[in-house]
Amino acid sequence: MGTLSAGGRFFKNEELDIIEQQRLQALLEITDQHDKEVTQLKSRLEAAEQKAEKLNKQVKSADNELKTLRASNPDRMKKQIKRLQEQNRTLTTENGTLKTKQKQLTQQLGASKQELEQLQAEKAEQEGSEES
Repeated sequence: MGTLSAGGRFFKNEELDIIEQQRLQALLEITDQHDKEVTQLKSRLEAAEQKAEKLNKQVKSADNELKTLRASNPDRMKKQIKRLQEQNRTLTTENGTLKTKQKQLTQQLGASKQELEQLQAEKAEQEGSEES
């Protein structure tokens, strides 16, 4: 016995099984691709966080060096202050860029996680309906 489709055509149960298998295969491929993307985003986020942490340490080091120089030599200190201020501006700008990128990656990761949960829920729903 067959099942009537929306177009008025009867499908055999074997055809319906094949269609459902293809659909499930496509969902599995989408899920696998999504998992890969989530993994990539996580590693990019971790790399950005590490770089931001390293830059913060450099900024703190430059500030400490500036304090030391102020206490030692006034003429040399002025040149060093300018150099350190420029370096600090550069590092601060780069740090801000990395923070922005980190925020974007965090948002992408959140969206990817949400999409993955949705796909898993749909898959579970389909598997539940198949068992019925």
